[in-house]
Amino acid sequence: MIDRRQVLAGAAAGVALALGTAMPARAEVTEAQLMVERARLTAMTLLGDPQYAPLKNLLGRAKGVLILPNVIQAGFFLGGGGGTGVLVARGTDGSWSGPAFYTMAEASFGLQFGGQQAQMMLVIMTDKGLNAVMDRSVKLGADAKVAVGELGTQVGAGYGVGVDADMYVYAKTSGLFGGLAVDGSVITPRKEWNDIFYGQQTTPEQILLDRAFFRPEAQALASVLSGS
Repeated sequence: MIDRRQVLAGAAAGVALALGTAMPARAEVTEAQLMVERARLTAMTLLGDPQYAPLKNLLGRAKGVLILPNVIQAGFFLGGGGGTGVLVARGTDGSWSGPAFYTMAEASFGLQFGGQQAQMMLVIMTDKGLNAVMDRSVKLGADAKVAVGELGTQVGAGYGVGVDADMYVYAKTSGLFGGLAVDGSVITPRKEWNDIFYGQQTTPEQILLDRAFFRPEAQALASVLSGS
């Protein structure tokens, strides 16, 4: 005779196991959704500030843009840090793709004093730069040439912007370092976030170039980048 209590206990255990495996994935979806919104707010902040006027002109000609809402940099003499953000690419029709998640880490920021947080946008101007980021982990300065734009009133006013760079970096900082350079930073895709956000296996090319996936969160970010 079947013990109904055992059947119910087994069913409850199965439900608990399913919830236990589903909740972390759901939590990561929520975190990814929040990251897209933070990226939108970061783009609004930088593009809406007259101090960063050259950024609008560059963005109008860009192949893609990596938006990092909160890059942490800390150290004394030798710094390091990083952050997670979203990369979007411009199509041949001028529209922006959905977001792909990337991390910038293991950065070498040269001689520094103090610490800071930064909202950062890396504007990708060339196919070489975009392909370097999509294809694999890319080391800035080695795999792609980077120029530093205006970084705010605290630092960076003396940095020139090269005319042949693959990427330009603009950042709004809090705190103060004695200098800033992003050469040596490594940009890597966050595949697990991409797969969970879109609910299936993905590649950066499918997200950014093929436009194979869609999430409604992408439209608000695209509207900011398009100036609409």
